[in-house]
Amino acid sequence: MTVLRVVTLAPALLVSFVLTVVVCALLPPVLGLVAFLAAAGLLVALAIGQLEVPAIAALTRSRPATAAELQVMAPVLAELGGRGVDVGALFVRRRQGPSTPVAVAITDRAVAVSPGLVDATYRGGVTVAEAAAAMAHAVGRHRAVRPRLELAVLAATAPWRLVVAMFRGVGRAFAWLPFMRLAWTLRGVVGVICIVQSVAEGRAAPGILGGAVIALTYLVPAAGRRIEARSEAADDELVVSLGLGAVLAGLLRRHGHPMTLERLQRLETVVEQPERPRLHLVHG
Repeated sequence: MTVLRVVTLAPALLVSFVLTVVVCALLPPVLGLVAFLAAAGLLVALAIGQLEVPAIAALTRSRPATAAELQVMAPVLAELGGRGVDVGALFVRRRQGPSTPVAVAITDRAVAVSPGLVDATYRGGVTVAEAAAAMAHAVGRHRAVRPRLELAVLAATAPWRLVVAMFRGVGRAFAWLPFMRLAWTLRGVVGVICIVQSVAEGRAAPGILGGAVIALTYLVPAAGRRIEARSEAADDELVVSLGLGAVLAGLLRRHGHPMTLERLQRLETVVEQPERPRLHLVHG
C-alpha cells in the first residue's frame, strides 16, 4: 500500500509544486513571494495539526454538522460508538452530486457525510444500522490507507486535482469527436514513437520526458485501482467484524450498487459478536 500511494502521490505533488511556482512567478515579485510563503506556511500549519476544522471543511467542501443534523445522526453515532468506532467530529457536504460519496473519513476521528444520508436517516429511508454501516465502511478505508499528514497532502495536491478535473471536463466535452477514444487508447504507441524519434535526432531528454508522462497515464490509474481494491477489502472486513456486513450488503443491493459475487460473500460472512455487558440489579 505504501508503494502504491507513492506512485499516485509523487506525480501529484510534483505537478502541484511546479504549478504553484509557475503561478507565483507570474505574479509581481513581492506578491508572488508573499503568496509562496503563505502557501508554505499553510502547509506547515496543517502538518502540525493546526486549522483542522476549516481545512476539513474546505478540502471536503463540507461544514460542521448543525445541531439538528447531530440530533438526527446521534443514534447512528451511538451505534458506532457501541461497536468500538468513535466518530469525534461530523461534517456534512455542502452539495451532493452523482459522484459524491455517502461518507468519507478524514483525519483520525472525523467523517464527512452526504446531506442525502442525513435526510434518508431522518425520513426512515435508511435505518440506523445501515447508516452506521456506511460510515464504518468509510472509517475502514481510512484505516486501510493510513494516510500521513493527510490534510497537508490534500492541500498540497489541490492544484493537481484541479488540473485533472479540467482535463476530464475537456475530454467529456470533445468525446463526441470521431476517433477520440481510439486516439486515447493508442497514446502508448505515440509515446514509443516520441522516444524513438527524439533519440534518433539526438534529443533524448524531451522524448524520454514525454514518454514518461504518457507512461504515468497508465501507471497512476492502475495504482489507484489497486489501492481501491485493497482498501475495499479492508473496509468490508471492518464492517463484517462489527456485525454490519449483511446490513451493508442489503443497503448496496437495494440501491443497485454493482457488487461482485466475491464481495457479496465477503460481506455476508457471519462473525460472532462478543456479548455486550449487562447490568445486574442486586436487590437487598
